[in-house]
Amino acid sequence: MPRILRSLPFFFALATLIAPLTLPAPALADTAAATSSHDQAIQTPVGKFIQSLGDHAIAIIANKQLPVAQRNAEFSKILSDSFDLKTIGRFVIGRNWNTATPAQQNEYMDLFKALVIKNYGSRMTLYTGEGFQVVGTRPESDMDTTVTSQITHPDGSQPTAIDWRVRQKDGKTGVIDVIVEGVSLSVTQRQEYASIIQNSGGQIDGLLQEMRTELNAPAPAN
Repeated sequence: MPRILRSLPFFFALATLIAPLTLPAPALADTAAATSSHDQAIQTPVGKFIQSLGDHAIAIIANKQLPVAQRNAEFSKILSDSFDLKTIGRFVIGRNWNTATPAQQNEYMDLFKALVIKNYGSRMTLYTGEGFQVVGTRPESDMDTTVTSQITHPDGSQPTAIDWRVRQKDGKTGVIDVIVEGVSLSVTQRQEYASIIQNSGGQIDGLLQEMRTELNAPAPAN
């Protein structure tokens, strides 16, 4: 996978749906506890929001007959409707956002979204029956809530833990970070972008050029 896109928060989490982990099967008691937590969590607005997001993503992934263009359009809509892309994008380039011109900011956000669709959309055909379940929520601040979830695997292996940091602001709800097995993907991406910009003499143009090059390169094979 290209370095610049190894850790993009949102689609990396969706890609986890098709990458089962080879770990011991969970105990029956753990499964029962998760079910109970699930019933409670989806009664909350943010829990229901994330469960609907996961269900929608799986429905798209599982539809093998969906043309590539339509599938990518559906994923683009998920990104626009369910993720706070501006907050994510600004965070992962840190202070460089403030020094970028409006034109650079606009191009960066356009490239950010286009690269996610390109590099992950084609991989979704590998879906083999994974499931998605919200199992809990916890408040982080007046605006932010962490929603805990699991990706279940058809081979019965240990579920993959994914946390979603959800922000509710100005009447809108959106994901601002994804934590896979304890690793914040926004923080990881921020570190990689900082390295690219540093190696480009501290100029955001170096990052933009690498993103343009990646967008024009052949899509990764499944």
